[in-house]
Amino acid sequence: MQFGSFPVRNAIGGILAHGIRAKNLAYRKGRVLSGDDVAELLEAGISDIVIARPEPDDIGEDAAAAQVAKALAGSGVRVGKAFTGRANLYAVANGLLLADRRLIDAINE
Repeated sequence: MQFGSFPVRNAIGGILAHGIRAKNLAYRKGRVLSGDDVAELLEAGISDIVIARPEPDDIGEDAAAAQVAKALAGSGVRVGKAFTGRANLYAVANGLLLADRRLIDAINE
């Protein structure tokens, strides 16, 4: 995955890293930029933009979040629908969560 600041004119197909509000535009994080989007951004005076450019072997952030959540969920845990690169885990029974800090840090790396 390529991630960073790119000239707007070269951003078609890029995924917005941050939401944008400018003039009459309101684009949310995660939007895949079209040619029309790029034209509107240029018209609004935006010349550079932070985007992600997936490479052939990359998967989307929601698919990745769903896979990680499914791997972490044990009995008594329901996995919520993945969105914006996260999937919430919900307890379906009363109990106590004992978290392994080293494991969580390793996953976050």
